[in-house]
Amino acid sequence: MGAVIRPGLCDRIGDRRKSTGAGPRIAPVSGAGTSPPGFRNSHNDETGIAMTRTLCLCATLSLLLLSTGSQAAGYAGTTFEIELIAFSRDSGMAQSRETWPTAPQMQYPREWIDFSTLTEEGTPLLTPAMTQLDNKAAALDRDGYRVLLHKAWRQVLQNKQNSPAILISGGTSLGGLHQLEGSITLSVARYLHLSTNLWFSEFASGPEVDAIPLPSKPVPPPPPTAEPLGLTRVPADTGLEAGGALATAYPAEVDFPTPVFARHVTQLRQERRLRSGELHYLDNPEFGILLQVRTVEAPEAPTTATE
Repeated sequence: MGAVIRPGLCDRIGDRRKSTGAGPRIAPVSGAGTSPPGFRNSHNDETGIAMTRTLCLCATLSLLLLSTGSQAAGYAGTTFEIELIAFSRDSGMAQSRETWPTAPQMQYPREWIDFSTLTEEGTPLLTPAMTQLDNKAAALDRDGYRVLLHKAWRQVLQNKQNSPAILISGGTSLGGLHQLEGSITLSVARYLHLSTNLWFSEFASGPEVDAIPLPSKPVPPPPPTAEPLGLTRVPADTGLEAGGALATAYPAEVDFPTPVFARHVTQLRQERRLRSGELHYLDNPEFGILLQVRTVEAPEAPTTATE
């Protein structure tokens, strides 16, 4: 609850010298450079009044900023409901005049969760929810788009520093990868924020000429064991990270993922400030997403019958 400043409070503080019982009252100055008969216009009094009003204004602004900051900090730890639709245009690149880099930089985040991540209690960290945008998905399908992914979940949002990225995948799969890969990050501070790190691939049959190596999907760390695992650095040509080796190590007895290549890759990297309840649209000529963040109504407290 912000501080309430009563109208005229600053004026009354600044004009306290004019109250009765503290000497004769000074009449208002009728014109520039003139003073009432018998009184001298005191420059120090005017300066003191101006400083008092300035200090009062600064105090008011400080209280308002503190109130706003407290309200913004209160959003962290709040549960929201998120719904995501990802779609592609089959002829998007053919009709587009945009050019895309021949060696795009694609990399999964170091800290991530997915829809199978569990809490310490064994419950899903991203709780499944009922979809409410089925009509939007149907409209995309009717208009010739291909829906790659449609999910809804509940998530406790935190500030940006404490918000993990969520792995996203959808569409046709090859070698453990999907056409749509990458991650999104949702956070909350004064506003809701969305960060996308997504890419859409047209798979190649193998390491063709000018083919683009795709990064391998990260795997969750193995459960702790009493004996140390033999770790091996991943070779640079496995495609785990486009353009170089990935520092992630695998147990010695686990086979390395088979490299997957693409003829071309389009990316969707955007930062967007969101409003809860609004439908947000992000896209490029090849693919896009629809996303909505909704507030979750707190359950009503059970009422007890009174006799």
